[in-house]
Amino acid sequence: MKHGHFIIYIVVALLGFSIITVYSTDLATFGAGGKNYQLTKHLLWVLIGLILLLTMAKIDYHYLQKLGIPILVMSFVLLLLVLIPGIGTVTNGARRWIRLGHTLGIQPSEFAKLAIIIFVSAYIAKNQSRMSEFKCGFMIPIVIIAVTGALIIKEPDFGSAAFITILSIIMLIVGGTRFIYVFFTIIAAAPFVHKMLFEVSFRKDRLKAFMDPWQDPSGTGYHIIQSWIALGSGGLTGLGVGSSKQKLFFLPESSSDFIFTIIGEEFGFIGVLVIICLFLLLIWQGLKIVHATKDIFGFFLGFGITVMFGLQAIINIAVVSGIVPTKGIPLPFVSSGGSSLLFSMIGIGILINIAKQSLESEALNPQANIEPSEDKVGRLLPVRFWHNITSKIAGFSWL
Repeated sequence: MKHGHFIIYIVVALLGFSIITVYSTDLATFGAGGKNYQLTKHLLWVLIGLILLLTMAKIDYHYLQKLGIPILVMSFVLLLLVLIPGIGTVTNGARRWIRLGHTLGIQPSEFAKLAIIIFVSAYIAKNQSRMSEFKCGFMIPIVIIAVTGALIIKEPDFGSAAFITILSIIMLIVGGTRFIYVFFTIIAAAPFVHKMLFEVSFRKDRLKAFMDPWQDPSGTGYHIIQSWIALGSGGLTGLGVGSSKQKLFFLPESSSDFIFTIIGEEFGFIGVLVIICLFLLLIWQGLKIVHATKDIFGFFLGFGITVMFGLQAIINIAVVSGIVPTKGIPLPFVSSGGSSLLFSMIGIGILINIAKQSLESEALNPQANIEPSEDKVGRLLPVRFWHNITSKIAGFSWL
């Protein structure tokens, strides 16, 4: 349980940054004597998330393999429900939330990320010897992924749909799907992607703002310009907790998608570096758990969750830094927002259980070889390749 404990420490550190920064943005909204509405709601989600983390850490992750299809169907149902007026709530022109009362809500696309990881992991584990085939190893899972993406695009949320697609394809390639299938699918999908990016007005405006935000500094370029100002104002050590200027209604979404910017302004380059190092440690520990896993399902489940956290962190930091166009991808464990936090905590709970199961298996049979058996490796060369990569990372030591 050593790796599991270390991951908990990393998550607690990230949650600490999150709580402090959300409190800071609440001060700007309500004042020092205010009700701290956002902080109270965030603390409630943190508490629920911790309960779910501890619960999932005790549930054998192998049960998820049996529930892969039911969980996927549940995600489809939620993605359909959110599109129904009166059930799905429209925020900023998109119908992405199912409200639970006046203050709480769930975002089905966040649940879909975890559901797809579980489904793809179970699918690869069941069909490991046929993953190089076109129909079984590519066509069937890609249709499921495409349906999920289509439902999310209807909200509309092209970014989350693209994120789930990329994450799933990475898992399929590692699982044995031939890259040539993926390559020609990307070529075939290029006209659709072009239409989504360049023929939808608000996405086209975002791309223009990304290329040159100063063309419209008070409109489409406003977000990234204010983010740059905040990051530049922080300097080496930051302005201090509660001293951010950009959170004073200059920078939209300062406690959610752009919370990394506020951390940079209040904690400076040192704070930014600490956050990046924490995510690198999280990915490192996740891959160490994956490396020690004894079964194919656990390998891909842990791998998918780890890659999910890594990709989300990279995209969020790249967005607020102006490296990629603006997209609402939250920073795991740091951005305020219940759905992202809850399902991220569930993911950590699953990783901890995988680590626990591996440790118990090793204790029962210390001579067991942690690598897949030779016949499985022969059929899953990509798994061997990635297993070798994770073994290099897992073997790294700071001492």
